[in-house]
Amino acid sequence: MNDIHIEKEVKKFKDSQLLSRLLSYAKPYWKMILLCITLAFLIVVSDLARPYLIKVAIDGHINGLNKPMVVMDAADSDILKPYGDVTLWNGKAYARLDSETAAAFALSLPSGASKAQIVKVGGSQWLASEWIPPGQLERVVTADGGLKLPQQDGRVIAAQPLESSALDAFRKQDYSGFAKLGAIFLIAVVGSAILSYLQSNLLQYTGQTIIFNIRQQLFHHLSRMSMSYFDRNPVGRLVVRVTQDTESLNQLYSQVVVNLIKDMIVLIGIVAVMLQMNVKLALLSFAVLPFLAVLTFWYRSVIREAQRRSRIILSRLNSFLAENLSGIRITQLFIREQRQWEQFDHHNTEYYKAGMRGTVINSIFQPAIGFLGNLAIALLLWYGGASVIEGGITFGIVYAFTHYVRQFFQPLMSLAEKYNQIQTAMVGAERIFDMLDEKPAIVDTKEPKRLPAHVRGEIKFENVWFAYTEEEWVLKDVSFTIQPGQTVAFVGATGAGKSSIIQLINRFYDIQKGSIKLDGVDIREIALDDLRHYISIVQQDVFLFTGNIASNIRLNNQDITEEQIREAARMVHMDDYVRSLPDGYQTLLGERGINLSLGQRQLLSFARAIAFKPQILILDEATSNIDTETEIVVQAALSNISAGRTTLIVAHRLSTIQHADQIIVMHKGKVREIGNHYSLLAQRGYYYRLYELQYKEQKATMQEAR
Repeated sequence: MNDIHIEKEVKKFKDSQLLSRLLSYAKPYWKMILLCITLAFLIVVSDLARPYLIKVAIDGHINGLNKPMVVMDAADSDILKPYGDVTLWNGKAYARLDSETAAAFALSLPSGASKAQIVKVGGSQWLASEWIPPGQLERVVTADGGLKLPQQDGRVIAAQPLESSALDAFRKQDYSGFAKLGAIFLIAVVGSAILSYLQSNLLQYTGQTIIFNIRQQLFHHLSRMSMSYFDRNPVGRLVVRVTQDTESLNQLYSQVVVNLIKDMIVLIGIVAVMLQMNVKLALLSFAVLPFLAVLTFWYRSVIREAQRRSRIILSRLNSFLAENLSGIRITQLFIREQRQWEQFDHHNTEYYKAGMRGTVINSIFQPAIGFLGNLAIALLLWYGGASVIEGGITFGIVYAFTHYVRQFFQPLMSLAEKYNQIQTAMVGAERIFDMLDEKPAIVDTKEPKRLPAHVRGEIKFENVWFAYTEEEWVLKDVSFTIQPGQTVAFVGATGAGKSSIIQLINRFYDIQKGSIKLDGVDIREIALDDLRHYISIVQQDVFLFTGNIASNIRLNNQDITEEQIREAARMVHMDDYVRSLPDGYQTLLGERGINLSLGQRQLLSFARAIAFKPQILILDEATSNIDTETEIVVQAALSNISAGRTTLIVAHRLSTIQHADQIIVMHKGKVREIGNHYSLLAQRGYYYRLYELQYKEQKATMQEAR
């Protein structure tokens, strides 16, 4: 048999398959997700507006005084209003133009309009009658009657110096413009904060709800799996899948999906704005994108495998931890703490190495993205700064571009984290869907047969062959019939197949050959819930849940009343003990009922089986943990309990089953003898030898006691 701690290779899914199945869980909440995407779009608009507002403030108001203007008589000021704010001074109306508008006006001015521009020369502001090319502003010098440019062969541009009162008139629109831009900027900031708050809460609500549904589905799926599945998968591994693997999906639903869309909107918006402002600067900024594509492709190829390995090792670590904490008594009893610590250290070291590999990969990717972003800004400053000096573009555009480049690379910087989350989610999804795709080995037929509410209890094995693993037969051609109401015991050496018979009757496992019938109906044709409704099993290893005594008898079946709980306890002579406890039936039990003795736990399991009023009662070594005095009491109770119902007993001590109607002797997976206690002794076969062996052991023990 393979080591169950070595996890089998998880089925590989295509990304498209995973995404399709993941989105199917989000489909019922599409309205909520669409609202979140809409909020994300508004947040992006707000974020992109802020650098543009600063650009407008720089070019339109801080440096706005020296922009080209169109001049008309004050009476014709309405003609200029479509082109911008109008300043009235000295009987004239002045309208500022941006570079594009000025270029259009250069071809033909409106009728009655002329050019004008305020130029700073020698610390003073002059109102010139011409537009000065941006690259020539720093070369203007004063001349008799106005201003001139060195390369214009002495031609003088008519100009007049402006006093502070005139400058105040032209600056007035800048002051009011700053107030408007400040208000819009504040609205954008506050609006973005409010929208981000709403979006975050909606996303968390949606993500948590989806994860809640996935966990519900996983738990329900696990509860329907057959015992063979749990034989192959340790508890720690399954816990990781239901908790941590689903939690990895939480980030996908509550953060990554919508924020990834938001980042895409940001990138598209920035590209559009940058291309609109200046194509050359935009293309220069995007020059690093091919390197980014290569880096991202490399990252994608390595991070997923790192995440997959990390999850496998984590499952192994949790499986080892759960198993060893459950068996801590054995570890301490045999002084194996050091050896167990060494094994844990091995698993822990492997998990540490797997985690560090992912960390190292991220530590390469994120700084590399940051380097490419800074490289783009360096190129921008080099080319953009020179263009500002030459007058090709304005300082506001370069300033806005630096902000947009940083904003452009912020989503790419966070891509490492998001991609890491996506790959973690994809690995988690692979493991979750691999679990969900594994169908239960034991399922109902399409049209199960219905038995009456009360069955007679006849059980018939016909040529049954069974193996836990292929061809390693535990039962070989087993046939016998148990009549309704009979008490039948199974005896035999360890490994003879006694307990396997018990686990086949309630279909914990299915047989490979032959048939098992209940009242003449093959149990594979009976619905599992119906079949197990007829049967109660008391096992040697009693499992008690965290809770009180009453809840462990009732097992959340509200149809079982408090009086029925007490009656069941009285039948196994446990009622007096429970009533002596301070909290009675409400006494809380520790993990697995640790504050009860082994015998008390066994009695509680008897009471649990009786409370469910089974029509077929199975005792699988159920009296092995009960002392002789208590066993006598339980045996007396069992005679009442088994009256009118079919009872099957697996026992090691032959003294406990001498009253059985039939005793079936098993040896190496086969039925060797069938009969009652006395007829089997008379045959002097397997049963006789078992009896003689136990009798001699008891006799030797009694002699030693004397």
